[in-house]
Amino acid sequence: MKNTSILMPHTCQKIGWCFLIIFVILELAKALFVHNIDVAWYFAKASHATFIISIFLICLSKEKVEDEMISGFRLKSIGVAAYVFFVLFLILSLFLELRLATLFPSIPEDLELYMSEAFLIILPLLLFILYFGIFKWMLWKSKKQQAL
Repeated sequence: MKNTSILMPHTCQKIGWCFLIIFVILELAKALFVHNIDVAWYFAKASHATFIISIFLICLSKEKVEDEMISGFRLKSIGVAAYVFFVLFLILSLFLELRLATLFPSIPEDLELYMSEAFLIILPLLLFILYFGIFKWMLWKSKKQQAL
């Protein structure tokens, strides 16, 4: 049976970094120049879409040299990211379900709305970001050890 990779080519990673730059530019433009709430909504949707596309392309594309060691790093990274993601998901869901925000009077009342927004937007992307961070850290650590 032929072992085929589900990863995209390395050029997709470069395209993903370009989309990430576009995301930063959109966010800066929204913060500096947009004062209308309707226009800000469209800027937010466009910047969120470019951020999601960029993270997807960066995380799921091959490295320049893709070998067994890098495949092992990918597997370990996704495992660690899944554990961290699960713990954060558990903590946030307990925080929302048990309404622990009411225990702290200094926390704004809108916190539950922000936390539910985190579930919908930030938390799913966190899995990709954690994976990519852990994977790059493992690559850096491996290259550092090989240099010694």
